[in-house]
Amino acid sequence: MNLRLFFFLTFVAFSGCSPLPWRGADSEPPGFSLTPRHTTIRPGTVLTLPEAIRIARAGNPQAVAARYLEQQAEAVRMQALSPALPQLKLSGRAARYRDPQRVASPSSTNPTATSVSSEDLGTWDAVVTLNLFAGGRDVWNFRMAQDLVGAARLDAQQLERTVTTLVIAAYYQAVWRRAVAGALRASARALAAEKERISALQAQDKASLLDVTRVQVRAAEVMDQARAEDAQAELAMLQLFHLLGLQPVPVKMEAPAGDPVGPVPSDDQLVWKEILARRPDLKAARLRISSQRAKVTSVQAELWPTLSLAGSFGQRVDTSGWPVEDGHWRNSGYLGLEMAWSPFEGGRIHYLVEQEKAALRVMVENLRALELSAVLEIRTTLARLRSARDRLETARESLALARTSLELEKKKMELGQSTFTDFQLIESSFLEAQVRVLQLTAEVRITWYQFRLATGDL
Repeated sequence: MNLRLFFFLTFVAFSGCSPLPWRGADSEPPGFSLTPRHTTIRPGTVLTLPEAIRIARAGNPQAVAARYLEQQAEAVRMQALSPALPQLKLSGRAARYRDPQRVASPSSTNPTATSVSSEDLGTWDAVVTLNLFAGGRDVWNFRMAQDLVGAARLDAQQLERTVTTLVIAAYYQAVWRRAVAGALRASARALAAEKERISALQAQDKASLLDVTRVQVRAAEVMDQARAEDAQAELAMLQLFHLLGLQPVPVKMEAPAGDPVGPVPSDDQLVWKEILARRPDLKAARLRISSQRAKVTSVQAELWPTLSLAGSFGQRVDTSGWPVEDGHWRNSGYLGLEMAWSPFEGGRIHYLVEQEKAALRVMVENLRALELSAVLEIRTTLARLRSARDRLETARESLALARTSLELEKKKMELGQSTFTDFQLIESSFLEAQVRVLQLTAEVRITWYQFRLATGDL
């Protein structure tokens, strides 16, 4: 029974089954299946923006790789801690020695022994070493690794926020394109109904064939624009699923309710010191500079001697006499201080220090350039946000005027006081204003999230 249980557990282990569920399994939305390495979305499922962001954070390959890099940095930090702990080394050796020139001595069990002399020779030792002084090298190596862990963690946060912003942009692009395509199709259906009405008027000699042809041409143009918007929406969906780390499937999408855009600050309200202090990429760059400073100090510590406490205990065969008698094992060991110092290295350490100092200066200048780029990015994004917001307000006013003009023109058409050419111009203006509002709404929201990413608030 125990043997069967052993084989069963072995089979389960090698089959890759895990009795522990993923921690996010209880919070999965309907239609979604998430695992640490695999995520699937069933076709036809409603994909909301919060769910898309959550899936991207869990399954985007770059975000997952960044978390693994953080684990790698943590492992390096623990390696840097090991020199400060005692080191234990066990060694041993065993051999059987035969001397054909000697005959084994008689023993109590075999007083007339005449065989070839042979003995088991061996030794074993346990050596313990503890570093007492290394010029602070171990301490600075640990600080260097610890700063790199923090930098890797901040890099993962920055990448996760960047992926979130890209997912939001792709989602709004897809929703906006689909909404535009829907508006164009609605206009095409209205034109088809208008064509039927004008055809009826033509039968009564109240409209010409030219009017019918104009309606058909306009309907064809609108449908062509709708197909183009469908293609752009499909491209946005491909980009979205690429960010999610999934194969594209047909899904339904819903525009987020409410306006996420908050108050846009003025230039005087921007506190640059606080903004630059909370951006994860700048914080990671500062930690890398701190790590490089620790590395310079660690290299300088190689000029100091190293002092360690070492002790050992073991046993070995005493071969001072032959043949070896019973009880030939002898204890051995030592306890003392070990010191190593290289007073002259041909200038190697000096130039190594200069090399690391030069690398430190490069990192400082790169940080300054990164701060300037961050300021430029924030100012540029803020200017784009203000411009898009102002243009959206103007487009909404234009849409309201175009809707009013279209309603008045429809009444004039019904009364026979207007031509189809005038109606077509007003209808085209209304459609363009409607598309413009949808486009600017998506642009304002995307730029808002980009501004929050640039200021480190996302």
